[in-house]
Amino acid sequence: MPKPFRSKIKKIQEALERLRKEYEGLQKKKIETDTTLQNLKEQLDELKKRAEEEYGTSDVDELKALLARWREENEQKVAAYQDHIASIKEALDRIEAQTDEESAS
Repeated sequence: MPKPFRSKIKKIQEALERLRKEYEGLQKKKIETDTTLQNLKEQLDELKKRAEEEYGTSDVDELKALLARWREENEQKVAAYQDHIASIKEALDRIEAQTDEESAS
């Protein structure tokens, strides 16, 4: 067999070996990706199930609306609590002022 022909065959074999290794790597990556995808699907299904049980829905838009409503309710509760604390302080200040006046007399 002539030397140039053997050289071509060797280059083809080397190229095929590189391609085989690349294919094996891609195949391994595909299997890993498929496994990850399956795990993520299972996690998503579990989260949807929990959301249905806890909040009555697993719809993202409905969950966002619930969250927005709860935040607004919390803000209102905090504001009401702040008002309540302020009224208690005012009452204490009036009592203290009245006590000071009675002590001064």
